[in-house]
Amino acid sequence: MSSYVFMKLLETQASRYDLGMRMLSTGRIERLYAEVAEQVPEHGDILDVGCGTGGVTAALLSPGRQVTGVDRSPQMLAVAQRKLAEPIATGAVRLRQAGITGLDREFAVESFDAVVCCLVLSELTATEERYALDVFCRLLRPGGILVLADEVVPERRLRRWFYRAQRFPMAAVTYLLTQTSTHAARGLEGKVADRGLEDVAATRTHRQSFQIIAGRKPACHLQPQQ
Repeated sequence: MSSYVFMKLLETQASRYDLGMRMLSTGRIERLYAEVAEQVPEHGDILDVGCGTGGVTAALLSPGRQVTGVDRSPQMLAVAQRKLAEPIATGAVRLRQAGITGLDREFAVESFDAVVCCLVLSELTATEERYALDVFCRLLRPGGILVLADEVVPERRLRRWFYRAQRFPMAAVTYLLTQTSTHAARGLEGKVADRGLEDVAATRTHRQSFQIIAGRKPACHLQPQQ
């Protein structure tokens, strides 16, 4: 899944994003989206941060869920609008243009039963990541679930070597063409636990290079460690 460094390239061609992600994930991206959705409660208000063209949003759809997708890119949201036209018409899905820094203005504290963030944190600086995690926790209702999914460095030595060998040329091309880069997320499990979330669990998939982390906000939320 080290090919996710090409997301920056794909985001410049929103209409080709889904095809590109299927190719880069060797056809597994829909299954990865489904694995993320499986971590979310069957009922409630769900926020999908960085929803892009609506892949995770579509996977989250079920009769008991109200899903709100937010993304900073109007081009990506336009694709999601077309893809999710029917659930949008029925009110099952709402789409809004907003970046992470705008979430506090868009939504009240404790507005959601689950917050999902897939393939976004790897694009952020350390400061931005801390801010994002704090905002996600504030938006969760007591008992709500935070689900993070992102690229990580494999733990096994051989797979780690293969991952880095693949990633370096991809990262170089991405930077040359877009002047931006991504990085593998690190220590997310501990960062989620540090914010007082309970029952934190992490699973790895796709040759250990993709991690899904879920944690529950307690009924009496603890203050995050500084």
